[in-house]
Amino acid sequence: MEKRAARDLLKIDRKRQQDYSAFSLAHLTAYSIQWLTVWEIPTTYENISVLNARLFPYKFTLAGFPEFPDGMRTNREILHLRPKYRGFATSDPRRGVFLTEKGREAAAKVLDVIAPPTFDGNAVIVEVVPGSRSVPKGKERTRNPALIISDCKSKLLYRRFKEGRFEETDIVHLLGLVSLYDHTPPSTIRKEVRQLRADAQAIEDADFLEFLNRVEDRFSQYLNRSEP
Repeated sequence: MEKRAARDLLKIDRKRQQDYSAFSLAHLTAYSIQWLTVWEIPTTYENISVLNARLFPYKFTLAGFPEFPDGMRTNREILHLRPKYRGFATSDPRRGVFLTEKGREAAAKVLDVIAPPTFDGNAVIVEVVPGSRSVPKGKERTRNPALIISDCKSKLLYRRFKEGRFEETDIVHLLGLVSLYDHTPPSTIRKEVRQLRADAQAIEDADFLEFLNRVEDRFSQYLNRSEP
């Protein structure tokens, strides 16, 4: 995957209105957040607003001024993604917006219909094309292991593992990996880690399984602490 800069968002081609008009604003916003994560671009309010407007101008630009993002509309959707409402994402003003499993599933549904973004007509290159097109109709999977593991590999914890700098990581990086907060019950965090292991096993990703072994060893005390 080619790493992108925030300014590259201005070069993204617009999607056809008829292809995305049936999706909710929340689903489209989840799609944008997913691709920002893949490109390692911070999932800030500003970046999400720009990408939403570039991809989906009919839904996310100002009335009468289609060249400008409707930031208020994107901000409302970010609020609607939170656990209290849609449950698609968690957010932190300092770190950005992070999709939950439900949010990644929503992004995958959009991806299956409108395909990846394009730059000057050229589709972005991914190591594993996320989505569920290969699944027979009527047997769609509610969880997409390839997409989820691809997302996790964009997180700082995995990158430090690959760089040989795993000892520089701490609890905040673990929480970023599973898109949860420090006040989340330990049992829930353990469940997310176990689910990631099942995802990695499903796609036979030995490298990611070794990474999870290191994660569980390094953060064993935190993961196995008593429930509050």
